[in-house]
Amino acid sequence: MPWAGALRWLGRYGIEPGAIGVLLFFLVSGFVIPFSLERIDRRGFVVRRFFRLYPTLWVCLLVTLAVLAVQARALGAVVPYGRRAAGANGLLLAVVAGAAAWRGWLLSRAVAVVAAALAVVCVVTRGAALASPLSWLGFNATYVVFILIGVVFHCVYRGLRGVPAGVGSALGLFGLYLLALHDGPARPVASIYVPSAVVALVVFGGLYVAREGLPYSAWLDRLSNISYPLYLLHGINGYVITRAIFLVTGNYYVAVSTAVLASLSVAVAVHHLVETPTNNFGRRLSRRLCSGADAAVLAPLACSVSPSPRPS
Repeated sequence: MPWAGALRWLGRYGIEPGAIGVLLFFLVSGFVIPFSLERIDRRGFVVRRFFRLYPTLWVCLLVTLAVLAVQARALGAVVPYGRRAAGANGLLLAVVAGAAAWRGWLLSRAVAVVAAALAVVCVVTRGAALASPLSWLGFNATYVVFILIGVVFHCVYRGLRGVPAGVGSALGLFGLYLLALHDGPARPVASIYVPSAVVALVVFGGLYVAREGLPYSAWLDRLSNISYPLYLLHGINGYVITRAIFLVTGNYYVAVSTAVLASLSVAVAVHHLVETPTNNFGRRLSRRLCSGADAAVLAPLACSVSPSPRPS
């Protein structure tokens, strides 16, 4: 691999580029979810989150399982994931964030209570059997704690908290994240996700501070539109396609290029055929849940198909 040397150098310090990308995704999620709460009521938020996340997730999961089945048949092997693993990945832990949002906790001081409770869940589930429901609960709860750091950035951005209080809250949440990571089911990956989390925080914080001077990029905007299905599809499918093409051509560059192109193409298709229609349906349904005067105010925002205004 051309960049193997760079990856080995980063690996000495436990820094994994893939982990950094995942953690940045979590921070961005924590930052933008409260904007959705401001546009619709809490019932509408739960409905919109469901249709925003799950149909796309399930379709991408089916695509991944199909690719793995084809690979298993070609190699005379078996699909490496069973029903339990597929079911766990198909449920996510968005219900926790939705429940917190329902109680209005995402923008209140009680966010620390939520984070502490999640950290306790991680510690309690430490001894759970691998791949059991309790183990998956604790594993995902670890990263919900990290997502809440993004919520703190949102609170500072909106002036709901001062910068000193925001920094203190973020550091406190990061401490809970470390506790959950080291003492919960996610501890086998702690050596990677601790240094990678530090890098992700530095990158996110730097971009936040420099946000006024960042230029607009139409290509990055288009890429952001397909970021969710691309996030779900590129990992396992990319590795399978890269391996298959490399075995046929013996050319690493052709294999990687094909995998990247395939991942982008399928992500675009899922975005247009699944993500956009189901997201718009969720918006329409959330509007119907608004009643009386609230409906008149919230409906135009809840059901608009145009992108949300980009924070300045």
